[in-house]
Amino acid sequence: MNSYILYRKGRYRLFLGLALILNATASHAQDYHVSIAPTGDAMIDRLITDNSRLIGLRERAPVGSFALVTRAEADATRFIEILNGLGYYAAKVQVQVAGHAVDDPALLALLDERPTVAPVTIKIIPGPLYQLGRVELQGAIPDQARAAFTLHPGDPARAADVLAAAAATLNALREDGFALATLSEPDAVVDHGARTLDISYRVEPGPRVTLGAIEVTGLTRLREDAVRRRLGLTPGEPFSPTRLETARRELLANGALAWARLTQATAPDAQGRLPLTLDVAERPLHVLRLGGAYSSDLGASFTSSWTHRNLFGGAEQLTLVGEIGELTANRPDELSAITNATLVLPDVWQRDLNLRLNLGATREFLDAYDRDAATSSVALERRFSNTWSGRTGLAFEMSRITQDGLTQDYHLASLPTSLTFDNTNDPLEPTRGLRLTAQLTPAENLGSDDPGFVLGRVTGSTYIDLARLFTNQTDVGTGRQILAARLTLGNILGAKSGDIPPDWRFYAGGGGSVRGFTFQSIGPETTSGQPAGGDSLLETSVELRSRIGSKWGIAGFVDAGTVSDSGPPGEDMLAVGCGLGVRYFTPIGPVRFDLATPVTERHDQAPVQIYIGIGQAF
Repeated sequence: MNSYILYRKGRYRLFLGLALILNATASHAQDYHVSIAPTGDAMIDRLITDNSRLIGLRERAPVGSFALVTRAEADATRFIEILNGLGYYAAKVQVQVAGHAVDDPALLALLDERPTVAPVTIKIIPGPLYQLGRVELQGAIPDQARAAFTLHPGDPARAADVLAAAAATLNALREDGFALATLSEPDAVVDHGARTLDISYRVEPGPRVTLGAIEVTGLTRLREDAVRRRLGLTPGEPFSPTRLETARRELLANGALAWARLTQATAPDAQGRLPLTLDVAERPLHVLRLGGAYSSDLGASFTSSWTHRNLFGGAEQLTLVGEIGELTANRPDELSAITNATLVLPDVWQRDLNLRLNLGATREFLDAYDRDAATSSVALERRFSNTWSGRTGLAFEMSRITQDGLTQDYHLASLPTSLTFDNTNDPLEPTRGLRLTAQLTPAENLGSDDPGFVLGRVTGSTYIDLARLFTNQTDVGTGRQILAARLTLGNILGAKSGDIPPDWRFYAGGGGSVRGFTFQSIGPETTSGQPAGGDSLLETSVELRSRIGSKWGIAGFVDAGTVSDSGPPGEDMLAVGCGLGVRYFTPIGPVRFDLATPVTERHDQAPVQIYIGIGQAF
């Protein structure tokens, strides 16, 4: 009987292709439903359900009776492998179709004779959890690398832990300069009597090496010396995979390269150094970007920019920007317009020190003031680490501003300085981390008796993945429920509010400030009832962002803010708005549609404001 069963099963597998064809052309597929008896262990139950082909393919890939039996047998084998990997080496899996074991020779005939919905039952018996017995790491291994091998006798015999310890050991060796270290496959022996798993690895560290010569390939227009400076690797420095990956990422950060790959040689050179090959591909020289936004208080705006990514061969970036605003809010002769040209020279004098040159012209017609201005600036930008950066420079502004019927000319010189901390995980759609920027700008009105002043502003935003928060695990997070919060504080010292140029004063309200209130409408007013601006600012926002599927999301938010011209604003002056928004996620950031309404009463405020743009509100 046993030989007959093996013959029947072997024959069916031999003619699997023919059987599938016959089943596909049959009058009906074999319907079935699956039930899995709970084991009492939520993790095992989830893994079994997630990896079951019987469940995963039931709707997407209907099968005939023979393929159903084959699918059930494959599931049983897969479940045993999963349980073994979790440390259950005496596990048993019972799979029955229509009340019969899958190796029952009468099962196929029964299914063909009774074309009904076949019940498939799965029972998992994990058995005892095995532990690690003898654990060995053989070879001449430095103490630091040996300490990374965290397996100990008595630990659960989980495959993931065994492989992770091996990977950590190999990584520790390579970080210690043993670039050519190898680790054997684990020698694993199961002792069912003792319910243990013995593990043994053999390590060949090889020689400790330093970096050798670096060959660069793939360049067309970008100069090799610029690439080497940005890469920052020098022959003779210790070998470290982390150091190499950091250098590769920093090389890509200037935007001139599409990709870069560092490959190590298979053997040291005559000096005991390990040569490297850097393969790169340059991005297209030019990029054109188009953008737009709409808000019910300011109307529509259109923005375009053109960038040359490699102007002189050293990854210098020239960007020209043009923006037309208030397309639907003002008459054609009162459209706001901004033009700007920026040239960034990377790695001047030293690595991570950039020189930024800027020229701009602005013409704008706002409720607070009308302004024509020309601006210029030169700044040095320094990146201190992956999270810290700073900027300082010299800026000039010539402007003519009309506010409340009074026109004045200003010639300002300023020393803008800023310090930024950013450890968020994504510049476009952060799901965790903190951003903090502190700005300090002393300014002087040249050729005027008006006193100079110092503008200070601090803005911080944080992003919390709620899945991480509630599970208290740093390696868990889906990015589907994000709590985002922002706080901005500003103050101007050294001059009264009326002596400060109107465009330098603080204003609040609008899409980037307090949604639900029109642009610049929060704060002191002129004698004619127009926004006057102030010397102190407080803004805050809280937003709950939820993903729906892969492309859509919704957000609920509360914004608040106030502006004062007589010292720090009080809580009783806060303007509060709230609303709901829809997000559509694209590769360049989410498209945002927000509806907001004022909570606190303000005169001349519409009950609902609409905001449409690209990117999150903060």
